[in-house]
Formats: sequence, C-alpha cells, structure tokens
Amino acid sequence: MVLLEDGVLAVLAAVGLASLIWLGYSLLQPRCGVFLNTAALVWASGSAEELEQSVRALSHIRTQERVFSRIVILDCGLDDEARARARLLCRKYRGVELKETIDT
Repeated sequence: MVLLEDGVLAVLAAVGLASLIWLGYSLLQPRCGVFLNTAALVWASGSAEELEQSVRALSHIRTQERVFSRIVILDCGLDDEARARARLLCRKYRGVELKETIDT
C-alpha cells in the first residue's frame, strides 16, 4: 500500500513540476502576433461622428489581441471641432497619433 501511495505521489509531483516549467516558459516567451511596426489607420473627415467609438474599439483590440502597435488618425479634412476631439483622443489613449494627409 505504501508503494502505491509513493507512486501516486511521484506522478502528481512530476505533473506539478511539468506544469510549473510550462507556465514559466510561456510567461517568458514574447506574445505571438505583436507586430512592432504596424498601425491601424482611421481615415477621418468632416465631423467624424464615429471617431471616438472607432478609436476606443481599436484601442481595445490593440491591448487584447496585440496585432498592431499604434493607431493613426488620418486627417482627411476634419472640421475644427472634430480635429480638437481627435487631439483629445490622442492624449486620452496611449499610442494614438493624429496625422494630416497631403493632397498631391
């Protein structure tokens, strides 16, 4: 009976040790799907009524899924009020930038 108990204890200890090693290894690995030089582009023009919802959703995706590193709002003719809201979003959310587009 003691031999059986020792065997079960050894198996449980081996499984526990393997689980700890696997956990440590997975924590030390870089997250898959992180593309350091990618950006989500948001074209915005006029009053850009859905700009805040778009940036909020993309910011959530960026923090959860890590498929892009920053969000760029492209000013394609924003009015003054919308441009001010875009600047506020840049300050509110980390990794959000406002860029003006150049017509050629």
